[in-house]
Amino acid sequence: MRKLLAASLAAALCAVVLAGGADTLLLRPGSLLQVDLPALWRAAFPPVQHRPWSERQAEIIAENAWKNSLVTWMLPDGIREAMPFAVQTWFRCWIMCMALYFGVGAAWCYYAYFAFGSKLFKAGEIPVLPDMLEQMKVSMWAMPLYAMLPTLTEFCVEQGWTMAYTRVADVGLGRYVLYFALYMTSVEFFVYWQHRILHMGIGYSWLHVIHHKYNKGDQMSPFAGLAFHPLDGIMQALPYSWTLFYVPMHFLTHEMLLFFTSIWTTNIHDNIHAKIAPVMGAGYHTIHHTLYNYNYGHYFTFVDRFFGTLITPEEDQARREANRRIAAEKMQQAAH
Repeated sequence: MRKLLAASLAAALCAVVLAGGADTLLLRPGSLLQVDLPALWRAAFPPVQHRPWSERQAEIIAENAWKNSLVTWMLPDGIREAMPFAVQTWFRCWIMCMALYFGVGAAWCYYAYFAFGSKLFKAGEIPVLPDMLEQMKVSMWAMPLYAMLPTLTEFCVEQGWTMAYTRVADVGLGRYVLYFALYMTSVEFFVYWQHRILHMGIGYSWLHVIHHKYNKGDQMSPFAGLAFHPLDGIMQALPYSWTLFYVPMHFLTHEMLLFFTSIWTTNIHDNIHAKIAPVMGAGYHTIHHTLYNYNYGHYFTFVDRFFGTLITPEEDQARREANRRIAAEKMQQAAH
């Protein structure tokens, strides 16, 4: 253990020296080496080109104002001008979330259930309208609160409290790809554990049970993707925000990922299994809804596999067939 800690400290010190950030180490007379850990961590991710924070902050605020204008143009001038900037951001996030939810959900339902439903589903497997309307109602109540998380995240980024950056040129293409991989690794790991925690005790009985009302194949639909208790939905999205505080991430890419997640949740609730492992598609997530304690992952199967909670659709099918054979054998034995 001591060797591991020593190696870790040595690696961190080397990172600072290579980054030109040795001034973040504080030596005090008569004391052990004092390390400013936050500064040490940031020094391990140096920018390619150094620009003053005032310039980068102005870019962030200008981009966020432009994004707000994509939605607030529909409001009367007097109302728009009277709205604080944060309220404009919240309003934009809420409206765009609703547009994406209903637009993608409706298109998905049309193609999955009406255009190709006879080829993709057996009789009685397509969700009925009352269940989909219930999922829409739950989502509609939650979306105004969902929009508070990206609003708060944008505020933190505007204040310079995160490691988000605005231009790929600030870090270079190679580091952009590396930081993206680190960011998604953190998101995958913590979404897994947020989801798994929500299956424990009061996390399930108070929050997550609302989403798990839709557990049968003929109940789950693309509209179930955002049908959560608001706190449940926010908890599962939090890793996208808190990872910005310790991993450099291109901010526009971060926001695009949030919207892609809305599309992804639509996909994994449509009961259509596409064999594209290690992607955690609908086949895996349907197993999660029926067996509860498996397949907690987000986009990929890696974290479930590491913690022993992965069941593939093929394994689940084999399990079902084995159970049917055992049941048939028992019936035969009882008949004799």
